[in-house]
Amino acid sequence: MAIVERRSPEETRSCILSVAWDLFRQLGTRTTVADIADKSGMSSANVYRFFPSKQALSEAVCEGLLSEMLKAARRELDSPGAAAQRIAGMMLALHRLMRDQMTDEARAHEIVKIAVDEVWPPIVDYLHKCAAMLAEAIAEGQAAGEFGPGDPKELGWQTLQACVIIQDPTMIAQCPAIRPEARPEHAIDFALRALANPRPPAPIPES
Repeated sequence: MAIVERRSPEETRSCILSVAWDLFRQLGTRTTVADIADKSGMSSANVYRFFPSKQALSEAVCEGLLSEMLKAARRELDSPGAAAQRIAGMMLALHRLMRDQMTDEARAHEIVKIAVDEVWPPIVDYLHKCAAMLAEAIAEGQAAGEFGPGDPKELGWQTLQACVIIQDPTMIAQCPAIRPEARPEHAIDFALRALANPRPPAPIPES
């Protein structure tokens, strides 16, 4: 008689997410709920008990991956050193994780591109949390005299946007072909120089 492995609901959910990510990396958007259920050793109906649709499952996988990236970002910001040094560490860590975990996986990149293009909720939440962490570090740098004036929250978003070329998976994939000499450090240096300006120019009037 076959022995059926008993899992808690939390373990079952975690198993589904892990299998889904493995299959996304192998099959990309062709992955089906039936594929995930089969490899997880359960029925499709059981998968739907935890995730009402393939979209919901895909978003949960995305959320889990981005959560790990945020943990890495927090570790860098909590490390000792000047604010500029810690921000550089955070942005480089996020870039490398995005590059290694997603962009270098051709099939996984299909899923990531859809998530970004369709602005899935986990992507929006991730960007807001990144901007908030940057704002926190920028405020610390301002208090220490490292950075010039400005609203830390707005500067956090501007820093994130200035480094989009090293954070967006599609841009990471395309940049080497367009400008092979470019390095992620260059974008980060540019953003940090802007933050350090003690007399930034007046904002350009909105048209």
